[in-house]
Amino acid sequence: MPIEIEHLNHTYKEGTPFARQVLFDINLKIDDGEFIGLIGPSQAGKTTLGQYLNALFIPRSGRVLIDGRDTADRKTDLVQIRFEVGYVFQNPEHQLFKTTVGEDIAFGPTRQRCTPEEVRERVREAMLLVGLDEETFYQRDIFALSGGQKRRAAIAGVLACRPRVLILDGITAGLDPRGRKEILDVVERLHREREMTVIFISHSMDDVARLVERIVVLDRGRIIDDGPAREVLARVSRLKQIGLEPPQVIEIMQQLREKGFAVPAGVLNVNEALSEIVKVLSRPGVKENWN
Repeated sequence: MPIEIEHLNHTYKEGTPFARQVLFDINLKIDDGEFIGLIGPSQAGKTTLGQYLNALFIPRSGRVLIDGRDTADRKTDLVQIRFEVGYVFQNPEHQLFKTTVGEDIAFGPTRQRCTPEEVRERVREAMLLVGLDEETFYQRDIFALSGGQKRRAAIAGVLACRPRVLILDGITAGLDPRGRKEILDVVERLHREREMTVIFISHSMDDVARLVERIVVLDRGRIIDDGPAREVLARVSRLKQIGLEPPQVIEIMQQLREKGFAVPAGVLNVNEALSEIVKVLSRPGVKENWN
């Protein structure tokens, strides 16, 4: 289910003295099955762009094509597009509104006019996918959940609609390390097992480095970089120029290179870093210079 954006611009409060343009001539193509990180500093336009990807915003300047359907065409079924391209917001309270977990997850499939049996099956499947035990959580009050559990319930509510594309907007913000890991594990498994197209919007470079295959960098409403994750994250000085701190692993490896150790660029996680450091230490004469 490809998504294409052509010459997209967006201005808030257009036509008023308070008009502010936040997207400038955005051109982007997302292919089936991609895992993309959409990154940038605050006010870069990440969320605005994300909301065009599932037709929450409709273009007034430029085009957005979702599986070949122009979202600005009056004949396009925007409700169907929003089921096919699921959006999970940063704040789960903006998405969870029913009394219990089971009721909330069932809302989307019910609106899709599924039979009661199919609704229940989709709820069961979605809860299993995000690691919420049905017996424990189906009747649980939404507001009795922890922050991480609310995020998982919000993701489950979107998954129950069986989208082909999943947009995740800042979903690890504010979570403790355990909650963050649990959410990232869920996202990683969804992409691997379901082969879903995933668009991960974040300003956490460590989260992005762990998950994504391709990175699109926004700054002040413009795409300033787009490419494989290893290549984009290796451009440390460029990221720092726009206020993004590279993943800690990349910074450590860069410091080692500056000290003369022949470790490669583009290492994204701790296991890769350890492997490369062991290789370096195994070379004759290197241990003596390590300190």
